[in-house]
Amino acid sequence: MNLRSLHIKVSVSVAAAAMVVVALSAQFFYQRSYEKSFADSQRSVRQLLETVQATAAIAAYVGNRELAQQVVTGLTQNDIVVGARIQAENEVLGRDGKSADDVRQSLVAVTLYAPFDEEETVGTLAVVPNGPLIEARARDSAMATAIGLAAQAAVVALLVLILVYWLMTRPLAQLSGRLHRITPGDGGRVEVAGRHNGDEIGQLSGDINALLHTVEAMLEEERQLRHRVEQLETRFRGIFEDSSAGIFLVRENGQLITANPAFFRLTGFDETQAANSRQTSLLEPVFLDALEAGSLIQLAALTGRPHSADLRLRRATGDGRERWVHCIFSPASKTQQTATVEGVIYDVTERKYAEQRSRELAETDTLTGLRNRQSIEDALHRLINQRGVSDTRFAVLLIDLDRFKFINDNYGHDAGDRVLVAIAQRLRKLVRDSDLVARIGGDEFLLVLNHAGNLQMVQRIAQKILDAQQAPIEVQAGVLETIGMSIGIALYPEHGDNPLSLRKHADQAMYQVKHSGKNRFAIYDPAHNQPTSHLETNR
Repeated sequence: MNLRSLHIKVSVSVAAAAMVVVALSAQFFYQRSYEKSFADSQRSVRQLLETVQATAAIAAYVGNRELAQQVVTGLTQNDIVVGARIQAENEVLGRDGKSADDVRQSLVAVTLYAPFDEEETVGTLAVVPNGPLIEARARDSAMATAIGLAAQAAVVALLVLILVYWLMTRPLAQLSGRLHRITPGDGGRVEVAGRHNGDEIGQLSGDINALLHTVEAMLEEERQLRHRVEQLETRFRGIFEDSSAGIFLVRENGQLITANPAFFRLTGFDETQAANSRQTSLLEPVFLDALEAGSLIQLAALTGRPHSADLRLRRATGDGRERWVHCIFSPASKTQQTATVEGVIYDVTERKYAEQRSRELAETDTLTGLRNRQSIEDALHRLINQRGVSDTRFAVLLIDLDRFKFINDNYGHDAGDRVLVAIAQRLRKLVRDSDLVARIGGDEFLLVLNHAGNLQMVQRIAQKILDAQQAPIEVQAGVLETIGMSIGIALYPEHGDNPLSLRKHADQAMYQVKHSGKNRFAIYDPAHNQPTSHLETNR
């Protein structure tokens, strides 16, 4: 038996309440019954006195002792009286039984009046009540009343327990048992007995069934959701493991948390090495551009937005070239201690080199390998923008080959190409690495002399270029030809503050050389709108 069951608790509670009520009620009704029984006995004694009062009055009036003795003897025959006496004036006419002093009881007395004059007192009639008997009868009557009341209370309590058990605790216990046997999700329901339709137990059963239905729906939804999550997890795990892109998680300080196999393949970073370096940054061992990678991670963590760039890895390609990857850093999560950033890298080495080749093709003359017109124009723009805050001078030299048309017409285009290649090689050797050399047309070249400190330096370089052209060029096997140059020079910022004006003024100076004998250089003179010519000395 389960001592904590509802039935036991209700039974104990009802029994305890019944005992308290019985005890209080019995005490109250016992006292009341005792007092009533005692008062009834006292009243019976007085009624006895009143019954024989007339006879006793006659005996006292006439002084008849025999009659008086008969009266008192008759009184003592009653069990509630233990003594009686009739007294006329100071004389006792009749006495029977015990006196008041013998039993220590108070007397109950009535006054005797004359038969013919109700105002004349002739004596007294006194009796000694049987106090112990009266009290015993009062106690017995009160006890019987209390026991009857207790029995009634016990019967009521028992009936209440039976009704409570039958109408409440038993159905609740059955409901609890059926509910206990139901496993959420198995479709089980609590059956409602017909007699409980519409009452609180029936309503409770209905609410439990509704709750079970809701729980089953939630469990089914959770089961389906878990299944979808497992499918997605499997799918994303497959993507993570099989992706050709490197996927990794790092903390804000660059510490590696986890990475997929592609990351290790791309970076050459060993998984064992990664496991041993969880507390150190992976940026230096992985990226050549470690500072830029760290900045991107910091930006992603601070702004909450993705940031990307092309970065170089320390691991080179199989043919020794630099390996490039495109990196995307996105915020993953943030705690009070540190932010987590997700990184995705994929190999863009071929794209970078293809872009570089395309850029070279777009900016390079295919025959000579020098810059082309567009490239030198862009370089001039950048150079002028950089010089915007300083007074550093640079010079633009526009070169046109002399006798090139003669070579082309007499020896063919292959010979002309040999000449252009040779001139390009000579020009590259004659200028500094900081200077720019470009082929801008058929036989036209353009040089930009950076940091042209003074005019004498520019003139010296121009003369050096002219002198170098005195060496003949083999245009065909065993055939040597000498090629001259006409050079026009414009200075920044004196002769122009944009590429167009600088080229225009250098072109004007160059054509002045053409018209005045060729194989010379001339510097544009804005004051006279005429270039200053310098004859090439041929020693």
